[in-house]
Amino acid sequence: ATDGRMRVPLFVFGDRFILGFDRPETTGAALAVLVRTEEDAERDIPSRIALPILGEIDPANYSLLALTVVMGLADGFNPCAMWVLIFLIGLLLGLKDHLRMWILGGAFLLASATVYFVFLTAWLNIMLLLGAITWVRVAVGILAVAAGALYLRRFALRQDEVCEVTSPSQRRRVTARLREAISQESLLWALPAIVATAVAVNLIELLCSAGLPAIYTEVLALTALPAWQHYGYLVLYVFVFLLDDIFVFVAAMVTLRASGLTGRYSRYAHLVGGVVITVVGLLLLFRPEWLSFQ
Repeated sequence: ATDGRMRVPLFVFGDRFILGFDRPETTGAALAVLVRTEEDAERDIPSRIALPILGEIDPANYSLLALTVVMGLADGFNPCAMWVLIFLIGLLLGLKDHLRMWILGGAFLLASATVYFVFLTAWLNIMLLLGAITWVRVAVGILAVAAGALYLRRFALRQDEVCEVTSPSQRRRVTARLREAISQESLLWALPAIVATAVAVNLIELLCSAGLPAIYTEVLALTALPAWQHYGYLVLYVFVFLLDDIFVFVAAMVTLRASGLTGRYSRYAHLVGGVVITVVGLLLLFRPEWLSFQ
């Protein structure tokens, strides 16, 4: 060195390093091994992945916006809330007041969105606090792989959409509450009854989500964003999550006929969601830095 001081080189490869350099036959050979090991690790996960419908993507550059849409759609096909919405629509169609139909149905959807946003916000704050801990990330990654496998199993077996967490007695109570709410003469009494039922139903629905909120908020927590952008993505996720419900409700109000989405559409949503969620799980386990979306 020009100032007469001794310099010691430091070679860093991921979480491994070599301090100093002896001879090409010793230190040089060790450096070559580390380089080859790092290159082999980079080849463990393909740089591009082919997904059904979505085509070929690069996980390292995959848009957080696109991931939000895909996971929100996959989460949205939830039978535990859809059957309640269909039943509610059937009751609303019996009313002669179209404005009242729109108000009560809209209140149900708005209350559902609010409950889910609050739930996602709680998950996000937990992940921002704990998500950087290795065992938490690994646990969420394993959960994601398991959830993706469940979605793909449903697609392969052509399983019907049924809610497995509500008992017949719970369903009877929900339908009774909805009938009572709709039968209220005053809209001021009917609205809080509808909102309360929506809150109760969505709390039950959280058990049907297969951990998708935890998976999504872990990915979101890995991305260094301002708080307002974090919450903006949560709003988008909730909107996409409710798209199927909004579509069914609006179609029923316009056509005055109650019907759900086709099983084929739901089935292919499970396929795309299952593949993407599985990929996210594998990346959480082996390449979490690819989910930073910097």
